[in-house]
Amino acid sequence: MSAYERRNSTGNTTFNIGENTGNIAANSRDFTMNATTNKDDGIDPAAVVMLARALRQAAPALELPEDDALKFTQLATRLETEAANGSPDPSRLQRWGGSIIGILNSPVVSGALGSVLAAYTGTVLPGLPAG
Repeated sequence: MSAYERRNSTGNTTFNIGENTGNIAANSRDFTMNATTNKDDGIDPAAVVMLARALRQAAPALELPEDDALKFTQLATRLETEAANGSPDPSRLQRWGGSIIGILNSPVVSGALGSVLAAYTGTVLPGLPAG
């Protein structure tokens, strides 16, 4: 590559390298280097869609007060929509997942189902406190 670079008369060369794990500086002189790092956030969009559907199906069994039930199902729908959009925003998924866990761990939910769903949500959306 350095021989090619020395022949370059314009001085501007773009290298696109996939799966790079280090820094690259061709000829290491008079250059500008920009790096984009894609972080694996550990969130599987298909699993989030399944979670959202399970949450909506379980909502009636949780016997939530009407306002909480509405909020709960709206959050589940937001999760599904965001996860299915092709490029989900992990911070939104985490925020909405945290709100769902908050409802599931609140005094208005009793029984094992709420605990199981909270744990499942924490598994699908890593980094959230499960309880």
